[in-house]
Amino acid sequence: MNDLDEVRRIMAPADPCPPGAFDGAAHDPAGRAAYERITASEARRSGPSRRTTFRLVAAGGVAGALIAGAAVATGGSGEQPAPVAATETQRVLNVAATFALKQPFTAPRPGQWVYTETRYRRSGAPGRGQVVRPGSPLKTQVDRNWVRADGRRMALYDHGKLVTSATGGGMPPIDYATVAKLPIDPDGMLAWARAQETPNEPNGGAFQLLGSLLLNNGALPPAQTAAAYRAMAKIPGVTVDRAAKDGAGHKAISVSFLIEGWAKDEILLHPSTYAYQGHRTTVAKDHTMPDGGRFLTGAVESYSVRLAAGVVDRPGQRP
Repeated sequence: MNDLDEVRRIMAPADPCPPGAFDGAAHDPAGRAAYERITASEARRSGPSRRTTFRLVAAGGVAGALIAGAAVATGGSGEQPAPVAATETQRVLNVAATFALKQPFTAPRPGQWVYTETRYRRSGAPGRGQVVRPGSPLKTQVDRNWVRADGRRMALYDHGKLVTSATGGGMPPIDYATVAKLPIDPDGMLAWARAQETPNEPNGGAFQLLGSLLLNNGALPPAQTAAAYRAMAKIPGVTVDRAAKDGAGHKAISVSFLIEGWAKDEILLHPSTYAYQGHRTTVAKDHTMPDGGRFLTGAVESYSVRLAAGVVDRPGQRP
């Protein structure tokens, strides 16, 4: 029996997504036992010129690896490095990516339209002498827009009238024809995000751009969605809070980055399905704007909730 057959045999009983956990077989008793048996058998092997590397993935590639990102290797000396445990941020975003890849998806035809409906609540930027503090009123706006899949036209309501126009480009892209060509590997996606011009430093700019890509595209292909999540996991400073709540008080997983040292920018994921739910920006440290307006710690700058998204045949139509 070769090494790959042995891994498959030992991993067969492991539940890659056991009840109550979504982090893969590392949280399943059979999975842990399999890992210990595999690494123990490796340690007993000898052979000065032999070097073998395993990447232990649960059957079918579900929910990451046995130990996400860990490699088991032996060298000529018989010594092996300890497995590198994934961080909480990597575990959460890798699971979100895996869930995204498992969702059914049908690409829109070039003449179809992608509809996205989002509710925004914003404090607005405070002017001179104004202060935004916890509990300050927020203005609510619901955006409904249609973008043709080929990227040539978009439509929205203006004072109750449906108006169509050219898309006009913009970053991140919001048309299927463009986003379907984005990288599908995390390194490529992160390199793309960092290559775009943003008002923030590279890590913060990349995090916000990837979050905006998820927010503004109602038909982002699963491969690009997964790449965006896994690219975020590679950004230093990204953190996760599994006990967060969204603007309506519902449980959510928060994935966040501190922008410019004071604004906590978050994407919010469903606690069970890991589906994208929206974004939120809160004030983590008192901040004074260039014109003298102030944000106080704990204030909400803005948040959004994805209300609906889907593919339709004409502007004005809803899924």
